[in-house]
Amino acid sequence: MSTYIDAPIFVLGLPRSGTSMVAGCLIIGGAWAGTTVVGGEESNPRGFFEHIYIRERVVKRILEQAQCDPLGVAPLPSFDKNLRISGLATRIATALAVDGYRNDKPWLYKDAKLTLLWSAFAHAFPKARWVIVTRDKASIIDSCLRTPFMNQHSQEPSFWKNYVHEYRVRLNLLQESGMEHHEISADRIICGDFSSLRDLTRKLGLTFKESEVREFVTPRYWHTIPEHESERT
Repeated sequence: MSTYIDAPIFVLGLPRSGTSMVAGCLIIGGAWAGTTVVGGEESNPRGFFEHIYIRERVVKRILEQAQCDPLGVAPLPSFDKNLRISGLATRIATALAVDGYRNDKPWLYKDAKLTLLWSAFAHAFPKARWVIVTRDKASIIDSCLRTPFMNQHSQEPSFWKNYVHEYRVRLNLLQESGMEHHEISADRIICGDFSSLRDLTRKLGLTFKESEVREFVTPRYWHTIPEHESERT
């Protein structure tokens, strides 16, 4: 019998694309995320919403073992659609149970670095629901150039242009894989259009809470919105 643990919600996309914002909205709707990385800094004021154990002990370890950047910037791993990590599903389920998950509601893991490793997680959780967060390419590059934990890697636009390309190649493969996936535009949400977010929330078996979402998606907290649009929202 299928249970919630078998069908996680994986939120991914490019770094600085709005994955944290979308994950936060889905958590408001009832998704369980467990003990997550603390946020509150200027570059991510509402939080990262990434489960600490999965990020630090699973995702980063896989990247390190591949001799790649554990932060998912450079170097990036070559994509392997047949990548399998032995015991991955059991390891994650055990960690979630220790963290208090009771398999009584949908659970969510958000991490842009999943874009680099999605095939391993797809093999471990074939019933996963994938949420791909999209954002204007130029805005992502601009945000990377302005964000300290990103621009420490490079302050050259050409570097980030290639970076965006590499992530998008991997996202395209996910879209073509036949797995259940949903695309959602962070730009539309920031500008106050919640229609796609409302539909997505319900498709995932969650509850859309517009007043709480509207308060959470405060334009001044998200660097994705141009100043003139912030004045209209």
